[in-house]
Amino acid sequence: MISTFYEKIVGTSPPPEPSEPKVLCVGLSCLDIVQLCKHYPQEDSDQRCIDFRYQRGGNACNSCTVMSQLGQPCEFLGVLSNEQFSQFLQDDMRKYKIDFLHCPIMENGGCPTSVVILSMSTGSRTIIHHDQNQTEITLSDFEKLNLENYSWIHFEGRNISEVLLMMQHIENYNKSVTQRDSETNEKLSRYTPITISVELEKKRPELLDLLPYADVAFISKDFAKSRGYLNMSETLKNVSHDAKTGATIFSAWADRGAMALAPDGTIVQCPAFPPHKIIDTLGAGDTFNAAILYYLNKEKLAFKKDYSSNASDSIKMTIQQNYNIESSEKCQTEFIDQAVLQEAITFGCRLTGAKIGLQGFDGLSSIYKNYL
Repeated sequence: MISTFYEKIVGTSPPPEPSEPKVLCVGLSCLDIVQLCKHYPQEDSDQRCIDFRYQRGGNACNSCTVMSQLGQPCEFLGVLSNEQFSQFLQDDMRKYKIDFLHCPIMENGGCPTSVVILSMSTGSRTIIHHDQNQTEITLSDFEKLNLENYSWIHFEGRNISEVLLMMQHIENYNKSVTQRDSETNEKLSRYTPITISVELEKKRPELLDLLPYADVAFISKDFAKSRGYLNMSETLKNVSHDAKTGATIFSAWADRGAMALAPDGTIVQCPAFPPHKIIDTLGAGDTFNAAILYYLNKEKLAFKKDYSSNASDSIKMTIQQNYNIESSEKCQTEFIDQAVLQEAITFGCRLTGAKIGLQGFDGLSSIYKNYL
């Protein structure tokens, strides 16, 4: 059965209320220089590209672009600079109504740059990245945020030691919110514990250190294969051993679709929905992540509203306590059951399929309204 909020957003989504909490994405914003080629170039060859463009990129920043088109208030947190190309990135975020007010600005910093080669013959995208000695977000930057403004915070798996500290900072905030509610016994709390999600994309085994603090995790195909996992099912089974009790885990494998592990251990699956013609695969994974974040965050807020206004307490809070890893925080996934997870992963696969049939991200806001 389609959830109530999902029925409302299909084709008739009203603009979000100004007081709606934001989704925060922490990570990288960079300049993508994109070249569309008939075939991937051979080494030491000279050939023309079919098309050329430059655009704002970076996993966290791309996910904000998608969520903003869906109507979700969102914010990006990453280090920016006063360099010319970084100014372009900032102007583009303004265009898409992405908040970046809390981003530290480096006076003499460079702008991370990626050269992206898109092959029309295979649909592949090859990325060559230069970080320009870009500084990463630190805990001191993160502590300047008012966490009461956010319902969900998503991290790229990057500067691991600092991200761990940020996750622990959120846990401390969540504990204070929970304690406040228990002491006042208020039915409708103004503040909501924050759900933490993380993306494990790069082939870095130390990224597993982030899992004990994440309520929701996205495991890339590249990361899974670097661990020796042969398919999505094997990925979910093995990664769950390192995750927080009750965490939701996603594994997407391009044309094979995606699978997800629910908090109760149930596994759901969805096939890929390829477009009639593949145009642009750059940012496909970021689109999938954004669609999931958008969908689950809406479910979370709807669940909280229903629970808080239910005088008979017929809706039970069943957040699972973590028992087997260093994090002691309960998992903020009480709103995710098998049905919700199936709807979310289907929405994610459909939106991702639509995205790779487009150049860039423009147009997703109109396409998603036609689903279901």
